[in-house]
Amino acid sequence: MQFRPLLIAAAALLATSAQAVSYNFNGAIDAGSPSVLGLTFSGSYTVDTTALTGSGFEAVPLSAFSMTFMSVNYTLETGSSADYQDGVFLGLSYASGGPGWLITLNSGSVDASDAFLHYTHAIGAEGSGGYSISAVVPEPESYALMLGGLGLVGFMARRRKS
Repeated sequence: MQFRPLLIAAAALLATSAQAVSYNFNGAIDAGSPSVLGLTFSGSYTVDTTALTGSGFEAVPLSAFSMTFMSVNYTLETGSSADYQDGVFLGLSYASGGPGWLITLNSGSVDASDAFLHYTHAIGAEGSGGYSISAVVPEPESYALMLGGLGLVGFMARRRKS
């Protein structure tokens, strides 16, 4: 049973990394002013859903957020959340603005299929468009690095016992 502490540490590492999940999203403006039609946006966010109860409306705070739209990079704002209704993902709630402009990500009403981004500018440019979300899949190199580290820890533990 000399590898029991190593197995416990590996299980704890995997459980910890499973709590916070990262997602990518992307979409395009498909309604509004001709000057913004067809413009695309993309980004990523991280959320920890372990506290979800699956009952009623729940807004889970985002722990990380980044998005690019019209060559501008947006970052995490206070109050940004991933919204759920009875355990069903509705979309993101996010707002960023400045003098004369506002950009928001809005949750859907039943699920994420009708979630959308809305952009408004004081010069009259306005548009909105839906977005899709996909889970970030770790690269094989990440798993190889993690397994290599665990192997090295195991080798050192075994060597220390001898």
